[in-house]
Amino acid sequence: MKNIVGVVTTTYPPYSLEEIAEGISKAGFKYIELTSAPAYFSHIKPDPEEMTKEDADKILKLCSSYGLKVYCVAGHTRLMKENAVSNFKKVIDTVRLFGANFATTDTGEVKTEEDQKRFYSDISEIADYAKSMDVTVCLEMHGNWFNTGKKGAEIIKEINHPNVKLNYDTANVMYYGGVKAEVDIEYALPHMGFMHLKERAGGVEEWNFPALGEGNIDFRKIFDLVKDFNGPMSLEVEFDGKEHSLEETNEAVKKSYDFLKSFGYVE
Repeated sequence: MKNIVGVVTTTYPPYSLEEIAEGISKAGFKYIELTSAPAYFSHIKPDPEEMTKEDADKILKLCSSYGLKVYCVAGHTRLMKENAVSNFKKVIDTVRLFGANFATTDTGEVKTEEDQKRFYSDISEIADYAKSMDVTVCLEMHGNWFNTGKKGAEIIKEINHPNVKLNYDTANVMYYGGVKAEVDIEYALPHMGFMHLKERAGGVEEWNFPALGEGNIDFRKIFDLVKDFNGPMSLEVEFDGKEHSLEETNEAVKKSYDFLKSFGYVE
């Protein structure tokens, strides 16, 4: 397959980067998407706002010791907050310190017309900076505004910038938008730059994102629909809202690797 496929570290929220890297590597993956979500958790320490080249080199050395390449930074919970633009520019700087070219993020809470004006203004400045740094910012379906591929495509068209694209999350579109990825993804495809491969189980409002192949998403159909998409992909497992051991998490990552291998996405 032509896609780079790795694991986003939101799969391992309470664990250290070394524990995470070891688990991802043992499962068979070669790529890692590092998450920094201030106020929740961060696997990039110090946070991008304080990151130096020496700090980045230590992280790269650790990842490399497990045979992993950093290909993306997930810089969540920054947009629509104080100092959103300057803080996300630091995320972009960190992407480049890691030698990567992709950043994923949520849009933040956009509720009013004034919120929308602020979002479009902020993302325009961020997009121009991303272009100057050769980084593509990919917005993920999350929350009540940017919640489906169809809605996301409309917003990406409104932004109208080559360095801002969609990060299509196969499970979030059901959880937040109430639509099936198998139907919705066709709207998103022309605007996608990244993809989170996440399973979905249970009801519409049930938090349940198990290992790939253990839910109700028709990935066979999705993989057929995205056969011409050549952007990067990350596995994401978020379970059922309960705390899971490192061993259970590693098992889910390995099961997902084997699932992806059956479709030819990993070797």
